[in-house]
This record gives sequence, C-alpha cells and structure tokens, in this order.
Amino acid sequence: MAFLYPIFLFGLLAAGLPVLIHLLTRKNKKTIIFSDLTLLQKIDAEESARYKFENLILMLLRALLCLLLALLFCQPVMKAGEGAIRRPGKGTVAAIVLDNSRSMDASEGGVKRYQRAREKALEILDQLRGEDEAIAVFASSKTRSSHASPTPYREEVRDAIDRSEVSPFSSSFATGVQLALEAVLKSNLPNKEIYLFTDGQKVAFESVPTAWPTGSDEIAGYFGYLGNQSNLPNVEISDLDVSPLSAKPGEGIRVTVEAIPHGNDLPNKLQVSLETGPNNRISNEAPIASGNPTTVEFNTTRSDEAVETGKVEIQADVLDSDNTAYYALPQSRPIQLVMSQGGGSERTLLFLQNALTILAKQPFIPKIKAEVVEFWDLPKYVAGESVDVAIVANPGNMDDRWVRGLSTWMREGGQLFLALGPIARNQINQYMVPQWFPDKIQAWEVDIKDSATPISLDYNHPWLDRFEDQEESNWQRVQFWRGWEFETPLSGLTSINPMITLSNGAPALWEREVGLGKLSVLMTSLDDEWNDLPRQGMYLAFWGEFLRALAERKGLQPAFSAGSQVPIEAIRKDDRPTEITIIDPEGHEFPLSVAGQKLNQSIFFSRTDRVGIYQVEYEKDRISQITPTAFAVNIEPGEGDLALLSGDEIRELFPFPIQTFKEGESIAGQLVHARFGYTLWPIVLAIVVAFMFIEARLARPV
Repeated sequence: MAFLYPIFLFGLLAAGLPVLIHLLTRKNKKTIIFSDLTLLQKIDAEESARYKFENLILMLLRALLCLLLALLFCQPVMKAGEGAIRRPGKGTVAAIVLDNSRSMDASEGGVKRYQRAREKALEILDQLRGEDEAIAVFASSKTRSSHASPTPYREEVRDAIDRSEVSPFSSSFATGVQLALEAVLKSNLPNKEIYLFTDGQKVAFESVPTAWPTGSDEIAGYFGYLGNQSNLPNVEISDLDVSPLSAKPGEGIRVTVEAIPHGNDLPNKLQVSLETGPNNRISNEAPIASGNPTTVEFNTTRSDEAVETGKVEIQADVLDSDNTAYYALPQSRPIQLVMSQGGGSERTLLFLQNALTILAKQPFIPKIKAEVVEFWDLPKYVAGESVDVAIVANPGNMDDRWVRGLSTWMREGGQLFLALGPIARNQINQYMVPQWFPDKIQAWEVDIKDSATPISLDYNHPWLDRFEDQEESNWQRVQFWRGWEFETPLSGLTSINPMITLSNGAPALWEREVGLGKLSVLMTSLDDEWNDLPRQGMYLAFWGEFLRALAERKGLQPAFSAGSQVPIEAIRKDDRPTEITIIDPEGHEFPLSVAGQKLNQSIFFSRTDRVGIYQVEYEKDRISQITPTAFAVNIEPGEGDLALLSGDEIRELFPFPIQTFKEGESIAGQLVHARFGYTLWPIVLAIVVAFMFIEARLARPV
C-alpha cells in the first residue's frame, strides 16, 4: 500500500488526542463524609464497571476516527500490476509524444484524430503537480520538441500543445519516442513517464530502432490515444509532374497526376480537376482499385504569366489534406554546364558531348547551355559566371590553387563531377585528400572477361531513383575492367555516399557534400577505355537523370516536398546588400538578406512547412534576375494508407511497459489507477462513517 499525499501522515498524531483528553479529564477518587446516606442513590458495582468500559471503547473509537481521517487525506492506494511502478510522493517527469503526421488529420465520428489526441494530452498535463516536469514531442518525419529538455514550466508545454497542428509531413513515430526517452532519462526526478498519442498507422512504425537508450525499461508508458478505425477509404496524390519545364507561353504542357487508393469501401472512379486560373478548370476521371496507382493526364497550354501555377484536386475523403497538390513552372532558365579535362585523349569528352546533344532535344530534359573551358581556367571561370555544374575528366594536372578555387565555388552551391582517368593518382593523393577524397586511392585492373559489374545502387538518391523500376539486368550488363579504389575498405569510409558499388567491392560512383554544393566522383574513365558504359543504352538515361536531379536541386522543378530546402538564385546589379522576401501561402513574410562581393548568389529557404504557392518578392532596381519568383510546396507522399496497428502490436515494439486508457472514462481516475493501483479512500471513508455512527450511539452525557 502507498499514499498519494503522504504529507498528511502527520495527521496520524491526532489519534493521540482522544487518549490525551481522556487522561487529562479523568477524575481522581475523593472521600466525602456524609452524616446521612438515605438521600444517595444506590449504584450497582457492575453497572459502574460497564460505564468505565464504554468510556474506554469511546476513547479508542475517537482515536481510530482521527487515524482514519488522516488516512483519508493521504488517499491510500494498493499496487495493481506491472504498470504501478511509480514511487508516490516523489517528483515526476512526463514526456507527451503527439503524432502530428498527416494521418492524424483523418476524421473519426466527425472529430479529427489530432483534436481528440490533443485534448487528452492536455488532460494528462493537468494531472501533474508541484515541481513535476513535462516535455511535448511532436512526432513526424520532422520531429521536434516543445523544449530542449523537460521543464517545470508546464504552462509553456500546454501552450505548445494548444498551438500545435497536423503537419504536412509523413510519420516516424518511433523517432519521436526515442527523443522522448532520451529527454526523460536525463531528468533527475525519480518517476519517469511517457504518454503515446498516435493513431497507430502502420507506415509510422516501419522504422523502429534496434537499440533503445539504457534505462528505457524502467519508464512507465501509457497509450493516451489510439485510432479506432483501420483501413478507412482514402485516396492520396502521390506524384505530380509537369513537362516540359521549358515550355514558353502558348506552348503545350502535360500535367500528370498519380494517385494511390487505400482502404475499403472506395468509390469506383477517381474524380480529378486541374485549375490553372480563375476561369480555367479541367476535369477528368479514371477507374480505381485499392493499392493500385492510378494516373490521370491533362493537356493544357502555358499562359502568358511569368510563372505558370496550377492546382490539382481529387474528391474529398476522410483525409482531405492529401487531396490537393500545386505546381509552379519556373521561368525558363537553362542549366549552365561547363566541361573540361586535365589530360588524356581528345576523345575523352566526345561521348559526353554526344549524349548532351541528344538530351537537349528531349522535352522532359531542362534546357542546357554547355561550354568547354580550359582546365587551368576553370576555377576563375566558375567564380565569375553563373555555373550550375562543372564536369572534369582526367583531373590529373592540378595544383593547390586549382583545388582551393573549386572548393570555394562548391561551398557556395556549385556541383563538381570528376571522372578519373589514367593520370589521377599522385595529384589526387597530394591535393585532394582529405579535403575532397576521404582516403588515398590506388588503381585496380582485371581482364575484360573478368570485368566487375554493378551490384549495389542507391535507389534513394535522386540521380538513381527512377532506375529502380527498370530491369536490374540493364545495369548488370555494364562492365568495368579498370578503375580506382580507396586504400581503406569502403565500409570504413562514412563521410561519402557510395551510389554505385561494383562486384569487386570498389566504388564506381560516390558523392559527398562540400558546403552547400556537391562533389560527385566516377572512379573510372569517362570514355570507353576502362568500361563500356558509354556504349550501353543506360548511358543516355544516366546523364538524363543527372540533369533532371540537378535541375530539381537548382529549383527548376514544378513542386517541392514540404520541409525541403528551396534554392533561390539572385543576381544583383552591384555589390550593395539587399533583401528578398518569401511570402508563404498564409501570407507570412520571411526576409532573406543578400550581401557580399559575389553578385550571383544561391540562397536556400527552408521554412517550407505550409502547402501551397510561395511568392518571392525583391527590389527590381537592386536585383536584375531572381529564380524562381514563385514555387509550389506539396505534402510528403506515403501517408494515405490508414491501416492501423493494434495496441498489442505496438507494445511489442517498445522496451517499456505500456497501459491503455479506456475511452469514455475519466483520465484522472485512470491515471491514478495506472500509476498506483486500486484507490482505497472509498473503503476508508465507509469505515469512517461507520465509526462515526457507533461513536454517536455510544457517546451520551454521564
């Protein structure tokens, strides 16, 4: 047994008051001499003894009554199972994990899931007392917390929960739980609790840590809210594509919408509409089946507006937030590409030049402006011109000045592609390690009949993600018989991202970030002397996807996912500082400073947590060109499947015991029972009433 308010145990001392009063008021025997006894009443000795016994019982009853009243104020409880691990009377630190991913915007019984979860979270917060600490964690793919650590200022946590809303991001609930565990384990308070508010969406638990923080099993966990209805009918827009991006006013464009239906009781057809202006709305429809992507296309014409914007909508369902998508076609700006080579055969760049010539004619590839620059002039050229990407073959003849110049350019947002050739080793090991290369390189070579082939591709990379849908044999046919590898095994190099790995363990293509820019390295030649990639059908697709990914990174794309960094390129007329302003869909303004000696600058805007069209405003007398002047932000796809896990399935994923609160019952009462067990105060109160009744019957004037 334990007590909720042990401070009142001091009241037990009151049990001695009736005894003390009895002793103080007890009368001593006194002898009185009477002359005549006829007027005195005769009393039986046995009856006198009974009066003394009743007075003793009355004294004990009053003492017990004081004892029980003290216990009543202490509110005794009795442990009731594994969840009752709290130490009463000590401080509590509570982490409230709220799933604010898009699936929580679904309605159940006419009420949004997140609204119900938020109300219950506030009830939990109301049960904390005194110096108890709290922290709120909002779990999504962009997990954040109300405070850096648990705080005793619980009103601040309440305000954060009150202001919170469903985000446009997908869910990663386990990440939020891990952050909450780390926070409560750092607190010095002995009682540690974590409250989970989630609908239990399956996709939110696809990635769960294999190891949890030490001490997690000593935390008491509670389900504050779980979704009730699984497999609700819902259709989400999973992809939106507009081509060609370089279309001019009056030219045709194609808008392709991909939607994925989920759940049960779906309609037979999907209704889709495209709105490109107040008086231009097109509708289309397509049959749908659960789990099967459906594609709807619209053919329209680009307007005379500087920025073409559009809005796609599908019919309403239980999750309205994924029924709308936006796009904004940027001003037509070609990708600025320069090529150079440090040595080797003159035909080294020939294959690349031929590929770019073919790709430039394709409508789905952004416009390209390509130039060949002398190797030694390259750092000076990229510093003075607006260059998006530099492709360098056989970078053998270099010095420290050349490397420093390109490093500065990359740190400011440039992208450098190196294709190593036969004269690379000594110069790279001398000038590029460790600034660019994580380790020294060494050559490898085999007979053509023993050529290495790609066995691992990073399909999560924007450059390679579209190859995942193609037959794996397309890449397996590519052969490499010469190349470069690191002296350290690839598994020991964590600072780079291996994009293509060969069957001999050597990296064929890898990438790393350099400041705001990127360095991509092909560890073999750019021509067909060391591999047959230029003679394979994959070669055009390889460079086409490279240009597409580059265009997206430079902001030349119809839409961004919520939470993305949007690059904004500004070209000033002089070196005086100025300012640009980003206006989000709700009208909030975000000023960005543009300063420094370099007139051409890339600025990255990351406050993209609102879905819709963003406008970019600037001083036209100070800035000659800015790209883009508007851009679209859409929700992250992948949240439309509203299939839920059960409470038992979720319990198995976490290291701490978890209890579930019942719907329709008081949170306060359930929390006391969950923390401590059964409350005994009703029993104590009944005994007090009974004792008071007996005391009233026994007490009488003497």
